[in-house]
Amino acid sequence: MERKETNRAKHLSIDKEFQKGVKIIDVDTAIADYMSKVIIPDLEENGNLVKVPLIYGNAERWTSSRQQGYLRDERGKVQIPLVMFKRNSIEKDESLPHFREVITRPFAKKYSQKNRYDRFSIMTGAKPTYEFYNIAIPAYVTVVYEVVIWTSFTEHMNKIIEQFQNESEKYWGNVDGFKFRSIINSFETSQDLVGASERLIRTTFNVNVSAYLLPDQVNEKPTISKSFSAKRVVFGIETDLSGDLFTGANLYNEYADVINFVAIRGSQMASYVSPTSVKLTNVRKPLLPSELIGVFDTDNWFRIYINGDFISPSFYTYTFSGGTNEIVFNFVNLNFSLDVDDEIAITGKFQEL
Repeated sequence: MERKETNRAKHLSIDKEFQKGVKIIDVDTAIADYMSKVIIPDLEENGNLVKVPLIYGNAERWTSSRQQGYLRDERGKVQIPLVMFKRNSIEKDESLPHFREVITRPFAKKYSQKNRYDRFSIMTGAKPTYEFYNIAIPAYVTVVYEVVIWTSFTEHMNKIIEQFQNESEKYWGNVDGFKFRSIINSFETSQDLVGASERLIRTTFNVNVSAYLLPDQVNEKPTISKSFSAKRVVFGIETDLSGDLFTGANLYNEYADVINFVAIRGSQMASYVSPTSVKLTNVRKPLLPSELIGVFDTDNWFRIYINGDFISPSFYTYTFSGGTNEIVFNFVNLNFSLDVDDEIAITGKFQEL
């Protein structure tokens, strides 16, 4: 039995250290750690340094603070000083559009313990092996956090606000972890009375965080692929089946239309025609070979992306004109109109002339 050689570079598992994506909890944790460890200062009270606690505003705490204007502990005592925050919203960052389904960022790791380059490699003609990682482009979002500060004295509140203002437009996060650019635009301060004698100072502000999200897997496939560069190049004999000197030539000629059709793949930015239509110019739509009728998925003959979002074939029809070498796409039920500034990328089975 003939033994087949497999390319082990394409059958590798991703190291645990590279499997981690970027989740919402990672953004929350990075912002909370930075506020607790870097921004929020210790306050001096009666000659002692007081650590200002930071808590997350869950539904119960946030509702109680909105109704009463402050928080009480289990014994009924007002919690001062205190910093509380919660996540309000996550919005798509429109300033960073991209086609996430087709773009990856390469990364090369030039040394690893498993693939060392030593003197024996020089003797055998092997070259250093690099580890390559293709990382999917994440989704860029803006996360908005609302922060509330309570203190008893204006001096204490001023000190905390000054620290937050100094850290605005910087990258918040861990030294060895994720970091996200955070911006504070304004602070709103008010004074209230708790009971008849205790004064309470409260400041509220929003933190706009430019973050990115990337799941561990998409469609049960990791968002990071790994491969190795070749250690040695081995030359062999290649046979051309298109010649008449070899017995397998007739087999290729018999299925030439199918082979050529499968190899076709075009990619082009479409031109704007109207609010409901675009077109590809200087292209040709090939004929579907008879052997593939009923087998090839004609519904996905094209793949259309409008500003990075995939458009299902159910939302458009198309026509090909051989006289002008143009393919015109007409959209229906899109719930929005096309604009001349929209980026419309189309890939599929068409030939660029």
